[in-house]
Amino acid sequence: MKLFRLPLLFATGLFSFCNLQAQSEENPWQFYFGINSVDTFPTGASGSGALFEEFLNIDHWNITPFPSFVGIKNYIGAGFSLGTRFSFNKIKHYGTLTGDDNYYNADATVTYYLGQVMGFQRLLPILEIGGGYAIFGETGAGYFNLGAGLEYWFGEKKKTGIVLESIYKNTGERYGTKHFQHLLGVAFLFGADPDRDGDGIIDKEDACPDIPGTQALQGCPDQDGDGITDAQDDCPTVFGIAALKGCPDRDGDGIPDAQDTCPDTAGLPIFNGCPDTDKDGIQDAEDDCPNIGGSIALKGCPDRDGDGIKDEDDNCPEVAGSPENSGCPDAIEEVVIQLDEIGQRIYFEVDSSEITPQCSIIIDEVVTLLKINSGYFVEVHGHTDSTGYVEYNQTLSERRASAVKDHLISKGISRDRIQTLGFGETRPVQSNATAEGRKFNRRTEFKLK
Repeated sequence: MKLFRLPLLFATGLFSFCNLQAQSEENPWQFYFGINSVDTFPTGASGSGALFEEFLNIDHWNITPFPSFVGIKNYIGAGFSLGTRFSFNKIKHYGTLTGDDNYYNADATVTYYLGQVMGFQRLLPILEIGGGYAIFGETGAGYFNLGAGLEYWFGEKKKTGIVLESIYKNTGERYGTKHFQHLLGVAFLFGADPDRDGDGIIDKEDACPDIPGTQALQGCPDQDGDGITDAQDDCPTVFGIAALKGCPDRDGDGIPDAQDTCPDTAGLPIFNGCPDTDKDGIQDAEDDCPNIGGSIALKGCPDRDGDGIKDEDDNCPEVAGSPENSGCPDAIEEVVIQLDEIGQRIYFEVDSSEITPQCSIIIDEVVTLLKINSGYFVEVHGHTDSTGYVEYNQTLSERRASAVKDHLISKGISRDRIQTLGFGETRPVQSNATAEGRKFNRRTEFKLK
């Protein structure tokens, strides 16, 4: 092919460039240039090595050290770009044979960006298919191209990159020369759609084109980073949740902290976010008994017998009584007096918890009272004098109380109606300095419940 075909070569490239520009005015452009090398050896052609044989042997490469190619691409969507590329070189060897020919080439390209489709941002693997016209010396031919490479983009906006690509160029014309062309260059993006707020999202895809925003929110801002745009966020400067339109709720009770009187403790809307643990309709801060359901009249405390006296202040919480008798009815007061009198007559020998026959008769009076008043409960308190060790006296007082309990049970009083407590030597009724005083301290007493 003679040199008169050279003008045709550039005309083909120019036509491709103009055609691309007309098709993609609103899409970003890529301009790239650099150095190229041509290798005719690993092509499988007659007189050359097998396909890909010694592919990386740079001894076969014809390298032009100064800028020797220039190209332009336009991204059209779905991972594809269309482009054109021009290059020249000096052929010093055809494989193992020497030469001295000029090389000129123009290509039309279709590039597929694997990385862009897969969501990569900086390193983009690419595949290329296309065709072109190349001249070796004075002989030119048309070529079908297959290529692969990588692009790596720098900077915050990824406008500048490095291009590395290898293209296999095959021809069906007998006088054509099959060859590989390797490219190493730099690339620049330009001609992109406007981005007035500079957030990297073009205006036509930016829901907030005049305010910098995030990709996740289509270009709208989110100052607190809670995933809710400031325009839809009632608390745009404080991290919050979508259910409360971007406002925080530290205790998770569904009430925004700004409206929650108790923002760190889960509560109820009726109490502005404050809790009512016992669910009696009185918030804990105003409830004297926050863990037990009660009435408003008693500030949240219970009154099981309904006598208007809090259970905790009621000596007879299961039986309605009067304040004068600490919540007990008059009849119970009489029983209390009788039990007190009985307790003053039950004594034990030194270091003993055995009930004497005389004391057994006295305890039977308690049995009679409990059988008549079947709804009453009793506590049996055991006591000792100060003779002996404190620990031993405590145990002895508990044994004395248990002995009386066992006697009551043996007479038909339910075990559930009797509780025992030992007080050791801690509650003397007379001085332990005399034998007479110690006698009165070795006793049991009864308390009505």
